[in-house]
Formats: sequence, structure tokens, C-alpha cells
Amino acid sequence: MNTTADRARLWYHGWNIVAVCILCQAAANGLTYNTLSLFYEGWSKELHDPVSKLTLAIALMGTVAAMLSPLTGVLADRYPARRLFVCGLLGMALFYVAVGSITATWQLLALYGLLAPPALTLSTAIPANALIARWFVRRRGLALGLSAFGIGLAGVVLPPVVNRLQHAVGWRMIWWGGGVLIAVVVVPIVLLVVRNRPAEEEGSYYLSGEAAPSGHHGPAAGGEYQISWREVVTRRNFWLLVGIYLPILALSGACVQIIRPYATAHDISQDASAWLLALMSGMHVVATIVLGFLSDRIGNRLPFAGLALLMGVGAVLLAVGSDLPVVTIGCTLVGLGGGVIALLAAAVAMEFGAKGVGRAFGMCMFFIPLVTLAPFSIKRTQEATGSYAPPFIGWAILVAVSAVLSLWLQERRKPAPVPAEPMPEVPAG
Repeated sequence: MNTTADRARLWYHGWNIVAVCILCQAAANGLTYNTLSLFYEGWSKELHDPVSKLTLAIALMGTVAAMLSPLTGVLADRYPARRLFVCGLLGMALFYVAVGSITATWQLLALYGLLAPPALTLSTAIPANALIARWFVRRRGLALGLSAFGIGLAGVVLPPVVNRLQHAVGWRMIWWGGGVLIAVVVVPIVLLVVRNRPAEEEGSYYLSGEAAPSGHHGPAAGGEYQISWREVVTRRNFWLLVGIYLPILALSGACVQIIRPYATAHDISQDASAWLLALMSGMHVVATIVLGFLSDRIGNRLPFAGLALLMGVGAVLLAVGSDLPVVTIGCTLVGLGGGVIALLAAAVAMEFGAKGVGRAFGMCMFFIPLVTLAPFSIKRTQEATGSYAPPFIGWAILVAVSAVLSLWLQERRKPAPVPAEPMPEVPAG
């Protein structure tokens, strides 16, 4: 009996790494993204600007973050994850405190365009995925899915809490408190738990299935051979993955951002809006786990296609729905799209191997500006036409295209092993 493997299967420090990645992503995205929709109407009244203008904050953040993502991918492959997480989280703490102090819309847009992007990219998916890929070969899809769980987890827990706290202490105190919490709780946990790679002979069960570079146990880590930009962008699957995930993520993210204004237009209360937001984030959590599990079992092509088709149905329901039950079903289906990042990370790891996850995933994130304009486009179209039906029908068509592209994805279930040293010749016969 392999006692080392048995102990690894009972408990492995890689799962502690996953837990910290969940915490980091929940902390960084909680107010920045997951509950932002709940602040729009109050800011619109206090800052005297339309909601559509306020949604540009996300577009600015996404655009700058996308420009930084390839560089962040390189950093994630070369430098210790603990250092990147701490720098990013301290930046997020400063960002939260600064947002709590704004007095004009331009200040909000400047903070989202300048301070949030570098902090967010250093403390969320890119370094998290690169780190987890070094700790897992077996169960990698599940581990990546659980890591992305953090984004949805904050969206499940925080909307009802934030909705109540706004009445009790005001929005400024919420943002200030969030900054303090990140600095004094999350950062110390990262410093205590995160390690860049497994120790020798640690977790052999989870690291089997992919050959390790000479002199190291487990997948390649920072400081060794790095896949080139050219190797990334010349892969057919890379461009297919970009075309698949963008419409899915855009529709899901847009609904999270505009759910409160959408609900107002359909005479749905603010409390119900908060629960709809929590529901979408809850489906995000469910999707990350289920899609990670499916990735390990059947690959990524069919889960991508099924996810896109379900979201298309949800978008149609939001286009035609006028009462709470129909809207709830639409939000449930569209909310599943939040899990696409976990599936994308698993597909990238399958295509490029552990040594290329940071750079390849960072290049995928370079196209995020196309996603972040979705909330603005939906809200602006509604302001011009008086209806949410046209933009949601349009997005339903786009995610249907994602489903078709998914069927063209070519998958290799296991990366080709690269032996650490030449294999001896076997005599014929």
C-alpha cells in the first residue's frame, strides 16, 4: 500500500491553497464587482449622473485589467504567488477605502480605471490558476472550479448583507470596513498559508499524470522554461476558447451589474433585487463546482456547449419576462455563466500544461474589454428604446454562437509527457 498517496488523499496542503484562493477572490471581488449593482441607484442620486454612466466604471476597470493581464500572467509563472497576492490585496484595501471617500463620478471612474485593475489582477484568477496548476494534476478541474467559487461565494453572501447595511450605516462605511477587513484579516492568512509549489514527495497522488521537470516533484513552477507568446497565439484552440468564453462571461457579468435597474423597470422591489443578485451568484458557485467536476470526467467541449445553450434560454426569458417567477428562472440560467472562468482555466491548463497557464490565461483575459462594455450596452439600449428585450435577444444569439464554437474545440485529455531524462532503448522482441 502506498501510504504517502493515502495520506495525500486524506489531506493535502493543495486544498489549503485552494481555500486561500477562494478567500482572495471573494475579498477582491465582493464590493468591486459582486454587489456593485446595489450601489448604482444611490450613487446616481448623490452624484447626479445616470446609471449608464456609472456602469462605465466596470468597463474602465476591465479594459485596463485586460491590458495588464498578459504581464500578470508572466509574473504569475515567474514569481512567488504569495508576493503577488499580498501586493494585490493591499492595493484592493486602498481601493476600497478610496471608493468610500468619493464625492464625484469622475473620482469613481478614476479609481476603477487606475487603482483597481492592477490590484485585482494580482489578487484573483490569473495568479490563483497558475498556483493551483502547480499543486494539482489529478483533480485539477475541480480545484480550479473551487478556486473560482470565491467570486460567486461573495455574491451569494454579500448582497443581502450589503442591502441591510446600506440602511443601517450607509455605503461609505461599507467600503471603508471592507478595506480594513482585507488588510487585517485576509493578508495575514495569505502570508501564513501560501507556498509556491509542493515540497519534495508531497502530494504524489495529486501530482501524478504529468511528468515533472528534472529536479522537481510536480508540475513546472516559476523560474523554469516558460511557454512563449507565439506558442499561445498560434494555437487554434486558444482562439476558439476566446470566442467561446467572451459572450458567456459578458452576458453573465452584465446581468449581475444591471439587475437592480432591470428589476426597477419590472416593478420588482429592492429586497427582491438583492435576492436575485444572490441567486445569480449562487448559480455561479454551483456552476464552478459542477463544471470543474465535468471537466475532469468528460473534458470541456460539451460543458461549454451546454452552458451556452442554457444561458441563451435564460436571456430569452429575461427579454420577454415581466413578472418575478419568469425573471427568477432567467436569472438562474444566466447566473450559471459565472462558472465559465473555471472551465476556461481547466481548458487552458489542458491545452498548455502547468508551465503555461499563467501566460496563456493572461492572454485570454486580454479580451475582457469586450465583456465589460456589455452592462453599458444593455442599459444604454434600454434607456434609448425603453425595453430590455432587444439587447437580451441579441446576447441570446451571441451565446448560441459560443455553443457552436464549443463543438469545434479539439481536446487532448492528457498532456503529452516530457521525460525528465532520456529513456533507455528497449531491445526488439
